[in-house]
Amino acid sequence: MSEHVFDLAVTGNILYGSSLIDNGTILIKGEKISCISAKPDGFQTKIHINAQDKLVLPGAIDSHVHSLSYPEEGFRNSTIAACRGGVTTIIDMPVDAPSGIATPDALKKKIEVVEKESYVDVALLGSVKNDSLEYIYKLKESGVCGFKLSLFDTDPVRFPRVNDGNLLEAFFIIAKTGLTAGVHAENDEIIKSLMEKFIKEDRTYPLAHCETRPEVSETESVLRSLEIARAAGVRLHLYHISCSRSVDHAQYYRKEGNPVTLETCPHYLIFSEEDMVKLGGKLRINPPVRKKADSAQLWSKLQYGEIDCVSSDHAPWPAEKKNKLSIFDNACGIPGVEILFPILFSEGVAKEKISIFTLTKVLMENPAKIFGLFPKKGTLIPGSDADIVVLDPEKKWTVLKNELHPNVGWSPYEGMELTGKVDMTIVRGKIVFNKGETTAQKGYGRFIRPTETP
Repeated sequence: MSEHVFDLAVTGNILYGSSLIDNGTILIKGEKISCISAKPDGFQTKIHINAQDKLVLPGAIDSHVHSLSYPEEGFRNSTIAACRGGVTTIIDMPVDAPSGIATPDALKKKIEVVEKESYVDVALLGSVKNDSLEYIYKLKESGVCGFKLSLFDTDPVRFPRVNDGNLLEAFFIIAKTGLTAGVHAENDEIIKSLMEKFIKEDRTYPLAHCETRPEVSETESVLRSLEIARAAGVRLHLYHISCSRSVDHAQYYRKEGNPVTLETCPHYLIFSEEDMVKLGGKLRINPPVRKKADSAQLWSKLQYGEIDCVSSDHAPWPAEKKNKLSIFDNACGIPGVEILFPILFSEGVAKEKISIFTLTKVLMENPAKIFGLFPKKGTLIPGSDADIVVLDPEKKWTVLKNELHPNVGWSPYEGMELTGKVDMTIVRGKIVFNKGETTAQKGYGRFIRPTETP
């Protein structure tokens, strides 16, 4: 009889595929979903969570998190923030200070840190530098879920620009691994030339960040990466797309049959150039925010399936690194993993810009598929990991910087009034966040390898 006693049951309005099961129940045994029933009761279970009238969704996957670009952040902080925001898996970027994750030895050390500090599950990317192409196969064997390369010289050691010759060769190698090659697509020469000119002319006001990274600095780089990826036959993923025209370029290549996916971020959907005047360094992020028209077009393309994922590009910095008078002296990046899911629900679903089914595609299912984690992650089906978020869709609340974790003392979303709040987060059958309290222990999160080739 004991095999029919479940460890955990969650009753609520369950998103199951392309439909909602009103007042249904997810039954969990161990770390896995055993079955999903249309009934609210009649089961033997050790713990039964009654989330009637609330949404029960797959745990979100944030496919763009920087836990170690600023070492003081770390996996403890980033993954506590994740579980508080309904994110059950993060995919961490390989651009760690001081030298990135371009070798198997560096990856091994990072995995050890993940499994000591994390509260949610973590998948990892490998980076590719001009002198590290020989390690691509070994990184794949060591468990990375994809690779990230930069067309912009973000940092000469940590995340250098990959020249076009090496980019083509790297794409050919990555294509043979079956994994995804993701790129930071910005034109290095255009940006560096404009920045040098603006600084020389003492034009260092907030909007100068946008003016020195014009739309063409992204769209040209996107086109170049698309064409080189096409030649190599690699699966290409375009990170943090800010321009609707970049999406149009990707669509053209997709229609030709090339395997291309792309993401945008909440800051490109919410903010515009006008907000730079008020927020200054707090909104300095690469690529920069664009015009209001771009934000509206990105929402539309999101609903119509032209954008595959929304991720946070979480990269928090302390306030003293974001309040410099010259915009170019401020660190690039904002905190976002905790606010990703609530923002997209409130500004998208609650305001009817996107459907709840689009939200679960771009935050759960698609990231899992792109990086080879599906169906272990990203869906609620029997046999998948019991990664679940319970959302109160009617709860109204205000974003307050001192209530966010990690408490870096600022947030560009400060003061926003949102609809929809995370009540509970479950990772592999364990409640890790419940009504404001983190309930898991440090180290519960695991390093996860891809389960299949995307």
